[in-house]
Amino acid sequence: MLDFSAANLQRFAATWVGNKGRYEGVNIPQKTLVPLNDVASELLIGAFLRPFEKTEAFFYFHHEEDVSNHPVYQSCMTVFQDPDSLSEEAGKLAQLLYEHMDTPKLNGGEFFMGYFDNLLLQDEAVQAIGLWKVQSKDPILKTERGGESIVLNVVDGIPTAKPEIAALVFNLDETEGYRICVVDSITKKDERSFWSDAFLRLRPIEDNYFNTRHYIGLSSEFITQKAPFKFGMDRTDQIDLLNRSAAYFKENESFEINDFAESLFQEPEQQEAFKEFRDEYARAYAVPLEDRFDISGQAVKKESKVFKSVIKLDKNFHIYVHGRRDLIERGFDEDKGKKFYKVYFEDEE
Repeated sequence: MLDFSAANLQRFAATWVGNKGRYEGVNIPQKTLVPLNDVASELLIGAFLRPFEKTEAFFYFHHEEDVSNHPVYQSCMTVFQDPDSLSEEAGKLAQLLYEHMDTPKLNGGEFFMGYFDNLLLQDEAVQAIGLWKVQSKDPILKTERGGESIVLNVVDGIPTAKPEIAALVFNLDETEGYRICVVDSITKKDERSFWSDAFLRLRPIEDNYFNTRHYIGLSSEFITQKAPFKFGMDRTDQIDLLNRSAAYFKENESFEINDFAESLFQEPEQQEAFKEFRDEYARAYAVPLEDRFDISGQAVKKESKVFKSVIKLDKNFHIYVHGRRDLIERGFDEDKGKKFYKVYFEDEE
């Protein structure tokens, strides 16, 4: 949990980074530091930090040889050691970011770098560096008072509701690569991100959020892709397991793999098959997964959509099943030559 109620924005630098594929270039002013009054500072603090307020997903900078060779890491270390270097480092990072702005969907825009202090991350006082790339702007109405009438103009402004692309680098875990949280709302799932993967080059921290997210994913994959073929489960069996898996993550504060397997699968053979699949998953994705950890509520909320409890029948019907496997039956009608589901209920709404 991030508390920025007493945060200060000590320094703020602004540059402009275009699309390299369109040869738009980079604009680094002679004076990149932007003077801020109290109102502007307060507005920027709220706009930039609020999206990170409840985040539980954290990352480190990553480099194949040593994180000390990571250029963004180097710039952040320099600023943490000497905040007066922010202006120069903002220019360096703008040039670096330009090298990754080469796909058609990326728009040129301002690249901001800010230095914050008096932040509380999980009740620990910390400094942080904010990186913020403007991808799109909103039309804003601007009025000008004249002698005869008020003139109404439309200008492009930077939205302050929520940044599309941003990162917050905390002055914590320096030797590991600094603790980082990220916003990237323009990159689709399973798509390489120019921001997180290319420019920042991040790796997830293997914490409760990390473990919860991966166990939700591998559980869904095992139930929907492996178990049906290995144990002859139909769609109703799968949905029952998905519902019970979702309930486990939502209703428990901690995860333990044997307890989880036993709560889902009645047969020891099925329980062992799930744990074997967990090991295969960990090897395939090169992720070390813990047998015990505290469940992250934010990860459950974000990933729970994988527990789809819907039976789709041709193009005619969708049956949403939220529990009670014993109240739904599947069969085959010999006369009509079609499969059917029989559902038992007490009240109709």
